[in-house]
Formats: sequence, C-alpha cells, structure tokens
Amino acid sequence: MKKGKIILFFIIFAGITTGCIFAGFSIVFSLAETPLFSLPVHNLEDVTGVQVFHDNRSTQSHIGFDFKLETNTVIFAPISGKITNVNKHMMSNGYWIIDVNIKINAKWTMFIAFEPWTTEESVIDDQMLSISVKTGDTVAVNQSLGILNPIPGSEFPHIHWTITNHTLWGKRQHVSPYDYLNEQAKVLLWELCLSFGKFPEDPIS
Repeated sequence: MKKGKIILFFIIFAGITTGCIFAGFSIVFSLAETPLFSLPVHNLEDVTGVQVFHDNRSTQSHIGFDFKLETNTVIFAPISGKITNVNKHMMSNGYWIIDVNIKINAKWTMFIAFEPWTTEESVIDDQMLSISVKTGDTVAVNQSLGILNPIPGSEFPHIHWTITNHTLWGKRQHVSPYDYLNEQAKVLLWELCLSFGKFPEDPIS
C-alpha cells in the first residue's frame, strides 16, 4: 500500500472512530436522568444559619446553599455518584476549604465544600482526616461524606452545596439544588430557609 493510501486510511479510520465515540457519548448524554436529591444535612436542628442560591453578598452573587454548622456534623451524599475530586485549597479571602465533587451522570455534577472557617492549613489538614471518601469512590445516596469540624466561635463555619448542569458541548451552568429535591426534602429546606428569613426559590434574595 502506498504511503498516500496509508495516510488516507488512517484519516478515514480516525474520523469513523471519533464519530462513533461522539455518537455514543451523545446517546449516553441524552439518556442521562435528571437528578432527584435528598439533603446533605439530616438533622436540620444543627443548622444555625443559611445562605440561599443567589443571595446578594458584598462582591458576588452566591451560587448555591450554605448551611452554617457550629457543631461537628455528619455530611451526607444527597445522591449516588462517583467522587471525582477531593481537594483542599485556599480561597481568595485566605480561608481554607475542601471540595468534594460527585459526578452524577453525563449531564450533572454536585459540589459540596467543607468550610470549617479557618485560615490555618494545619486545621484544614485535620479536617481532611474527617473526610471519609476519596477520588474514585462510588457513593450511595445518604452515605456519609465525612464530618464538618467547625472552628469554635468562628464567624461562619459551613458547607457550601451546589450543582452544575453540563451541555453536550461542555458548557457548565450552576443551577439551584432546591429545584431538584425530592418532595420531602423540598418541604424541609423551604421551612428551614423561611426560619432564617430566606426564600430558596427567589432568584435574588
């Protein structure tokens, strides 16, 4: 076979293979179910404050729910999925957090951040020891992700909870977890937010 024909063969083969892979992904993407969540905190009496999706704050719009937790609290997976990331890092305000990402399916990813509200790396390293999952794990709904260990007396120890909706072309959009809760969880979260003067469905609260 001449060199030109060999090159043409590989171009055609690569095109067919790429097309098949994309077509397969498109099918998987189109069949991906819309998620239905429970809550990441089961004992809502432990929650001493909330920030809701799109709360106005000093410098940015808030894209998720915060649950202020001032005692050691177990955090649960609101849905089954695969842990794609467990990562500590420092935010621009100097506070350390631990991100836990749960890949639900081709369209949906959940993000829970453990924020004990510390500027000390040694404290966040101790918090990491209380995270019970690792990258690559598969978790079931209501399985423990770990324990938030808040800093006593700190301003706002909390978890941050949000989800992203991915398009077929890779664009990500943050959407409110409230809209995808099961009926019981939706009622509980509504009542919790109202108790702190918040409205979870409002685009700007």
